[in-house]
Amino acid sequence: MKIVFKIRDNKGFLMIEVILAIALIAIGLFAVMSLATAVIKGNTHSKKATTAITIAQDKIEYFKGIGYDNISGTSTVLSDYYLEALVQNNIPGTNMKTVTVDVYWNPGTATSKHKVTLQTIFTK
Repeated sequence: MKIVFKIRDNKGFLMIEVILAIALIAIGLFAVMSLATAVIKGNTHSKKATTAITIAQDKIEYFKGIGYDNISGTSTVLSDYYLEALVQNNIPGTNMKTVTVDVYWNPGTATSKHKVTLQTIFTK
C-alpha cells in the first residue's frame, strides 16, 4: 500500500506574509534614506570646508603679490564666510612676518565653530 501525503496547494501568499514582506522592505528603505541623508550632509560640509580653504589660500597668494612691507592684518566678510588675517611682525625672527589666515563659516562670523586655518611666514 502506498501512502501519499497531499501537500497543500499554494495558490498565493497569506496576508501575514505580505505584511511582513512590506515591513522588511520599509525597514530597508528607511536605512538607505538615513544613509543618503548622512552622505548629503557630509558632502555639504566638505564643500564648505574646501571653499574656505580656497579663500584662505587666495588671501595668502594676495599677500605674496603685494610685497613684504604692505602685508597687514585684515578681516573680510564674504557671503557665507568670514576671513580674518593676523599678521605678527618679527616673529619667529627679525625681518619675518607670521601670517595666520582663519576662515569661518556656518555662520560666517568669528564665533563660528567651523573654521580652517592656514599659516605661513614671509621674509624680507
